[in-house]
Amino acid sequence: MKILLGCLLLAAPVGAVIMDREAEQARLDTACTTAQQQYIDAGRRQRVEACVKEGKIQAECERDFAQFGQREGNKRPDFSQLPACLQAEQFRKHYRQ
Repeated sequence: MKILLGCLLLAAPVGAVIMDREAEQARLDTACTTAQQQYIDAGRRQRVEACVKEGKIQAECERDFAQFGQREGNKRPDFSQLPACLQAEQFRKHYRQ
């Protein structure tokens, strides 16, 4: 009985660590997703502004770049160098070992 109680007491902190790690990973993944969207929005805005400066109509430029940042064919946008995404991936790799 004492052994079972001891095992339960030791398992509780391990479970809490796993939950904390999962919560931290979820927080980092959310930060990465937010950073990706901000990167896409800024890139789209820059391209639309450049398009308008070339003399095109705002609505036409917005339509032309509406899909900016999304998958093109088999190519996914590379967000791996965004600091928030690097941090999330490093945290993920750290706990895989």
